[in-house]
Amino acid sequence: MTDDNGTQEEATLLAVRPAALTLAQVADHLDVPKGYRVEIIRGRIVVSPTPVNRHTRIALALYRSLVDVAPSHLASYVTVTFDMPGTDERYIPDLAVVDDAAVPDDEWLFPASSLVLAAEITSPGNAHDDRVRELHGYAVAAVPFYLLIDTLDETITLFEEPHDGVYRRQMKVRIGDDLHLPEPFDVTIDTTSFAERKPGP
Repeated sequence: MTDDNGTQEEATLLAVRPAALTLAQVADHLDVPKGYRVEIIRGRIVVSPTPVNRHTRIALALYRSLVDVAPSHLASYVTVTFDMPGTDERYIPDLAVVDDAAVPDDEWLFPASSLVLAAEITSPGNAHDDRVRELHGYAVAAVPFYLLIDTLDETITLFEEPHDGVYRRQMKVRIGDDLHLPEPFDVTIDTTSFAERKPGP
């Protein structure tokens, strides 16, 4: 029964209205074009296209540099989704090194606690996220190493020693210079192949 203004009917409709979906639930059900990926960053669903060639080439070169030097319990992955604790965010690093024993084989959503190193390669559309938002998110999750390869200013920065949501140590080199990653990698990477290739005549 309703009054002349329909007030009771409105109350009934509100009472049975389904609960709002979380961003994670919305992201899980998005039908995105092939080659696109879905992340949750600072309360936003971010749908990114397939990276350009230089981006992919750097990720592959970094993967090759780490895969043979990392201890046997660590594994390197590309385009894996991580659940970031306490923020409801999801990140997809361009390259991730994880403690393989911390991730069950039947899982697609990896815990951030399994991350040893996350690497992000900037592009014009995501540079702010990589430089600021994800830097903060990885620090909050206490990921030991965050490697930011910034192709817009041609630098590479290694962030270390996360504490209370910030990295207390950082080391920056120019793309093309040698980059040293400490234990558990203890490897010096020649980043010459990360440089931009100019088109030929």
